[in-house]
Amino acid sequence: MIIVSGKAKVEPGALEKVRDIMEATITKTRQEDGCIYYSYGVDVLDADTFVVVEYWENWAALEKHFTQPHMAAWMKALGDAGVLERDIKFIEAGEERNMFG
Repeated sequence: MIIVSGKAKVEPGALEKVRDIMEATITKTRQEDGCIYYSYGVDVLDADTFVVVEYWENWAALEKHFTQPHMAAWMKALGDAGVLERDIKFIEAGEERNMFG
């Protein structure tokens, strides 16, 4: 499994301006082959920072994801939102355990 995890900070107030396209991107991405889970969330302590959490079956699915039209639209919207900082990692997971059984 491939895990994508991280955060990005945008210009003050910009997340509200791109909320609709964020929702559309999440909805469309969750329908892609190989997508196990895909979501964005707002950092509770910083309303201008969003958190990225994605799970993919394999690298091929993730790579194909970046070729989708909704991702091109999302990347343009992010550019318009003015990304100030970005720290997103792509991690190939090994062993998996459930924390609570």
